[in-house]
Amino acid sequence: MAKLANHQSVLIEREWGVFPIGENGIHQNEAEAFFKAGERAARELRLPQGAVLNRVVGGLKAGQVCGVLSYKGRSLEILPKINSTESESRLALVRMLSVANDLRVSDGELAQLQTQRRNLLELLIALFARRLTKAIKGGIQRRYKGQEDDLPFVRGAINIGQQLTKRPVAPTKLFCEFDELSENTPMNRLLKAATLRLRGISRSSATQRNLQIILDVFRDVGRSQNPLAEPIQNDRSATAFSNLVPLARLFLRGDWQNTTSGNTTGTALLFPMNDLFERYVARRAQQTLGRGIVHKQHFQHHALSNKLFRMIPDIVIDYTDEPVIIDTKWKQLDPTDTQRLGVAQPDIYQMLAYGHSYATDGAMPRLVLLYPHHAALGKSEGVLRQWSVTGSEIPLTIATVDITKRRSPEQWRDLFEQIAPAPSVAIS
Repeated sequence: MAKLANHQSVLIEREWGVFPIGENGIHQNEAEAFFKAGERAARELRLPQGAVLNRVVGGLKAGQVCGVLSYKGRSLEILPKINSTESESRLALVRMLSVANDLRVSDGELAQLQTQRRNLLELLIALFARRLTKAIKGGIQRRYKGQEDDLPFVRGAINIGQQLTKRPVAPTKLFCEFDELSENTPMNRLLKAATLRLRGISRSSATQRNLQIILDVFRDVGRSQNPLAEPIQNDRSATAFSNLVPLARLFLRGDWQNTTSGNTTGTALLFPMNDLFERYVARRAQQTLGRGIVHKQHFQHHALSNKLFRMIPDIVIDYTDEPVIIDTKWKQLDPTDTQRLGVAQPDIYQMLAYGHSYATDGAMPRLVLLYPHHAALGKSEGVLRQWSVTGSEIPLTIATVDITKRRSPEQWRDLFEQIAPAPSVAIS
């Protein structure tokens, strides 16, 4: 059941949970506004109608998305449906976002920010403000920029052509070309754009003050018409701000949705969990095994010989002659189904198609369906079942990964060697 967070107008629920309408929940007029905000957010995320919120008797039912919907000072926060506390679920979600979007958020950094009074949105805004405040203490980025001006003295070099054209006789000024240090750089314009947007969104007075201080520092930086198109260069002058650029882009790109037109009174920062889980696992696999052999949304084969219906598995580990095809499923396995574990039949058919298309040129593919782990499964994460495809030696593994667990790189390697071992590693 949804719970109102202390000292804040935030209702918290899990995926598929119901936000009640009434005395202990949201008012009827708020419910209609939140529902319309959810519909607009779903369209901007290219999700089907009802993917964010659905009307049910007595409330609004959350879909398979996580994040925050805000409207006139009230917020609905949707957390992953996993066996953990609200705080742990929020941390797990931020950890997934961090890995998938290369935000490089450490657990120590999260621990300093995480309180019961911060929902996901405020936590991420506070993280941005904290990082940027620290970075600008060493000064903001400056770069030399070419300038042209009529001056009473020589600066840089005289543009002879312009000088003869504009002041051919008795010149009182010289047409000079010179370089001048400027704070109006592409990276600064991106960071300023993100700060401006977040200042109008945050409900925390402390965070708003920090954002205003940042804007005062950026006062000589121009406003960008298209912040996401700014040509950011990764050089030495950008080092102190390198972990801010992905976070700024997260707030400015399509993952961030305005849910009202005109003056923004509603906002949403929502993440479809199917997509986020896939990107999280793929990125961890690339970090652990190497980008050269781990491919996300891999396209190499078609279902039909006339090259119709492309086969696009979530992740392919391209081991020579033994590719591992991983399809991630943000679904809870059912331990009471002792034979199938609740694995859906269409998912099996999908994996059979992948196996057939990749079993070419002597290759022996291995198939993996990967799910989030939960406590009811009664054992640690990793391989739960190992089946084989009828009429072939192609193995099909059912495995899980615990998204709440903190792991070292070595522990991630151990997990992938269990789920998708390299050809030299024996399959247990």
